[in-house]
Amino acid sequence: MPTFAGTYTNTFLTTDPDGNPAITLDTISLFDSATGLFDAKDSTGLFFDTGGEEDNISSEGEYAFANSFSLDAIYDATFQIRLDMISDDPYDLFDSGRGAVLFEDAQAPFDGNAPTNNSAFIYVGASDTSLGAITTYSQISQQGTFKGRFFKFKAELNSLDNNARPLVTNLVVKLVLEKRSERGDDITSGAGTYNITFTNSFYDIPSIIVTGQNMATGDYFLITSKSKTGFSLTFYNSSNTIVSRIFDYQAIGYGLKN
Repeated sequence: MPTFAGTYTNTFLTTDPDGNPAITLDTISLFDSATGLFDAKDSTGLFFDTGGEEDNISSEGEYAFANSFSLDAIYDATFQIRLDMISDDPYDLFDSGRGAVLFEDAQAPFDGNAPTNNSAFIYVGASDTSLGAITTYSQISQQGTFKGRFFKFKAELNSLDNNARPLVTNLVVKLVLEKRSERGDDITSGAGTYNITFTNSFYDIPSIIVTGQNMATGDYFLITSKSKTGFSLTFYNSSNTIVSRIFDYQAIGYGLKN
């Protein structure tokens, strides 16, 4: 179950109808214009209107994630998201307000107010230098790829009519680095150690496959200095003498370093 330990701006932590944690928009009643019960306050101490007064919900708000991603270099990073939201309409009587007994007091909205007039989206901010340098954000629909080393996330909540509001019950961002490969064909090793440098480094050390083309009986090779950026390869004959051979290789791993 999410804890929502991030930073709230015009939003606050509440619960959904099942009692689970949820984020929603704050209310905007001021003391000198408040109606309803004076002890029914929102997260900032403002009075929440419980008497059916309309236009009491903030138009927009923000929740900044507590967690971020800091990578060891600049990569093309793919993020997959999950956002669970239900619509809440505190003013859901048939005509104007909420009740609990008669037909016209039944839960609505009859005109589709809540689903159509509130929303929530996840945004990602990226930087090559630091988390503190992130000032702009881009919306992620379901999945998006962004170049950077440092990444922060936020959710933006909106109400179009100040009556309906979103209840966000789950926010998840998953980093999925690209699975990719690099290869080389018909390379002559020479009578020494041949050093391979990948065109783009991997996020972690990749698996490496080497195939010799003109190997003699008893020949073998050793892979050394294997890293995210490349590897070294040396061919030997049956007498353990370094020899020149033609070879192909393929490196398979994750992450495209820029």
